[in-house]
Amino acid sequence: MPEVRRNDHFINGRAWKCASGERISRHSPAHGRLLAEFAAGSSEDVDAAVQAARAAYDAGWYAMPGEQRAKILNAFADLLDANVDRLGAIEAEEVGKPVRFARFEVGMSAQLTRYAAALAWQLSGQSFNNLGEDKLGLVTREPCGVVGLITPWNFPLLTLFQKLPYALAAGCTVVLKPSELTSGTALEVALLATQAGLPGGVFNVVTGTGESVGSAIVSHPNVDMVSFTGSTRVGKAIAREAAGTVKRVALELGGKAANIVFADADFDAAIDGVLFGFMLNQGQECVAGARLLIEASIAPRFMEELKQRTERLKIGLPLDESADMSSLIHEAHLNSVLGHVKSAQREGAEVVTGGDRLGDQFADGFFMSPTIVAGVSPDMRLFREEVFGPVLSVTTFESVEEAVTLANDTDYGLANGIWTRDVSKALGVARRLRSGTVFVNTYLETAPQLPFGGYKQSGQGRENGLEGLLEFTEIKSTILKIGPREAILGHTAADHQAVPGTV
Repeated sequence: MPEVRRNDHFINGRAWKCASGERISRHSPAHGRLLAEFAAGSSEDVDAAVQAARAAYDAGWYAMPGEQRAKILNAFADLLDANVDRLGAIEAEEVGKPVRFARFEVGMSAQLTRYAAALAWQLSGQSFNNLGEDKLGLVTREPCGVVGLITPWNFPLLTLFQKLPYALAAGCTVVLKPSELTSGTALEVALLATQAGLPGGVFNVVTGTGESVGSAIVSHPNVDMVSFTGSTRVGKAIAREAAGTVKRVALELGGKAANIVFADADFDAAIDGVLFGFMLNQGQECVAGARLLIEASIAPRFMEELKQRTERLKIGLPLDESADMSSLIHEAHLNSVLGHVKSAQREGAEVVTGGDRLGDQFADGFFMSPTIVAGVSPDMRLFREEVFGPVLSVTTFESVEEAVTLANDTDYGLANGIWTRDVSKALGVARRLRSGTVFVNTYLETAPQLPFGGYKQSGQGRENGLEGLLEFTEIKSTILKIGPREAILGHTAADHQAVPGTV
């Protein structure tokens, strides 16, 4: 029997005992075995972490040359790569995802960290020497200060590393609250960051629930900014709570992405992309291609092949190297996903395949079959609501105009996909889609250079790319007077108006 991990918080560069002494148990969603016990944090623990982060910031982390921060971040990335198997196994077990995808997530986290390290060299501003011969204007980017990060359970590492290395590269210090369901990798990488040379207090981890820890971070007067990834419902609550201290808030929230498949698409590539888009991580992802919009003329043939490939997916335990899918996060969520399928059936849609909870060897976990639901119209819940499970809704269209209208008919705007051989059509449709990311003839392929974020109720702000770094900065304008300053007080009103640059 593998050893149960018992973790404390990580504050000021070391393990930190929970003020309450209470713990949260995490059992495997795939087989029910106890995996870990995490400290059940409170506002007292958050305050200790914020004090440590503020002290580290004031001690000079913000002023460290970008070259030195880059060196630490590159060492951090190397340690992530060196620990890919351990981190991947922890993530796979806690989330219930196939380990091969968890290891990919570790590698992507290292890649994001190296990219952020390169940006640490490049953080720059502007100068204006056209203000007159006696003045110089400077526009500088400065770190926000102490940043609170709140991350979800579906991609614990990837969602963290779309934030953490950029915040560190900008010169911020961090207090992280990972999901109480999947805190293991966050605590592991905090240790690795310290081994890489990150000073104590720069990166702190407080585990616990959103009600006790998340709320304390958002409302804390010495936290300068909050960056959150999670549901739109919780994101709205965070925005309201952050208003009390008027702190900056970045939100990466829910989605209801559509894959639009035109009749001239590469048939095999489109099927593969659509399948990957809704089954990855059991559909528990904000950018899941949960809606298929298919041109009516090819729908029957496309759907038959998609059904066959879906039914060939291998479902297995998280550490099964050959598994394509594994378990959902917990029973309540599984029941919610199944409820959406039943709702669609009551509204007149047809389940083409799947729609069931799996038993037999999977009876101890929260497994369901990948599900395709056809005949879904825009007025159905399945078309409109984020399901966050391995469920694909299918809607047909007759024209480009109808496809665009259907794709945009959602409160969300995180991502969409387009499948066509016609480049002009692809670019024309991409321009009209109201989403932060558009994939053309692929799905879920991206790169650290490309900003990520949503339109509408999918959030505000951007992660990754240069914009991901700038998200954690403030802009300061400095006006430098060169030479003596002419007195303004004592002038007549007419004289004052004649003095250039006065307000």
